[in-house]
Amino acid sequence: MILHIASPEFPMADDMKPNDSPAKKIMGWVGTTSALIGLSASILGGVRWFENRHAQQAELAAKMAVAQKQASVGDYLASVRSYDAILTDHPLNPSALQQQLSVTMTWVENFEVTGADNQSIDATAAAELDQIFQILDAGLSRTKGVEAADVQAHLGWAHWLNQHIAEREFGHVAEQNLRAALQVDPTNVYANAMLGNWMLQNGGDRTEAVNHFRTAVATGKVRPFVRRFEIGGLSHDEGPLLPELFRTANEMRKDGEPLDDLSRSRVLYYCLNPPFTEEETLSAVLTSVAEDDAWKTYQWLVAGLEPKRPQTTSDYIHATLLRVSGHKSEALAVYRTLLHNDNSYGRIAELAGKQIADLTKN
Repeated sequence: MILHIASPEFPMADDMKPNDSPAKKIMGWVGTTSALIGLSASILGGVRWFENRHAQQAELAAKMAVAQKQASVGDYLASVRSYDAILTDHPLNPSALQQQLSVTMTWVENFEVTGADNQSIDATAAAELDQIFQILDAGLSRTKGVEAADVQAHLGWAHWLNQHIAEREFGHVAEQNLRAALQVDPTNVYANAMLGNWMLQNGGDRTEAVNHFRTAVATGKVRPFVRRFEIGGLSHDEGPLLPELFRTANEMRKDGEPLDDLSRSRVLYYCLNPPFTEEETLSAVLTSVAEDDAWKTYQWLVAGLEPKRPQTTSDYIHATLLRVSGHKSEALAVYRTLLHNDNSYGRIAELAGKQIADLTKN
């Protein structure tokens, strides 16, 4: 009888397993290598995507900087066109859309056109306003609340420019837009300043116009813009509102607000310009603020003015201020000096003589 003794089973080494053929081992190596290659390609692709993305962002930032620079120097048309180019490649870029809208509103506030004749001015204004309307209309459709009121106010002023400069629009569209902006935001700084100015240019109620200016000033926002529109509107009236114009200048002096040369000249020309300013108006202007404030504001207005005002003109203003403030003897002394020291072709001396006659009647 033959006995079969079972030997113990020992595990075979991996490379000794009967199922691991050389072909299978080769396929494993190939799979591993392919995975590594794929991973490397993915990493490389990610790096390239990141690099391209970074380059695109850098290019976009450079184009945005150009548009902002153009706006900062007042080249609004070029700036708007630069944003158009950006939006062609990035039509939904929120920053480009918002900044183009902001630049367009600033353009409306400072809109001006020059040309060789009225026809070329009309045509240029019309072409530029077409671009402005397109951007403002689009901006109005995507904004709400106070921001929408800002846009609508500028849209109203653009319609006024379209009527006043391009001369291709009639009716009350400008006023309708300005009042619609106030319905959304009653204290809107742009709508109040623009509507006040528009009313005084179009024979509107003076009291309401002044109230709109005061509301705009009270907001404390964009003060240089508000003052420019306020002074422009008040000087356009050239009548009962000239004391209000001088009061505005007085407020600006006391608050340390800057006054551009054009506005300075307007206040002086309409309010304090003997003999062209009627005596009654001159008296009303000088008594619209406290005596000391009136003289300080006059000196503030003429400071740095080129060409400088003749001293006799300033002396006559001073004498008139003394007279309306009840200082009769002091006023007479200055008037009498002017009789012999007038260098304005006798016009100031003539006025001084009339005042002396009136003051010495009794």
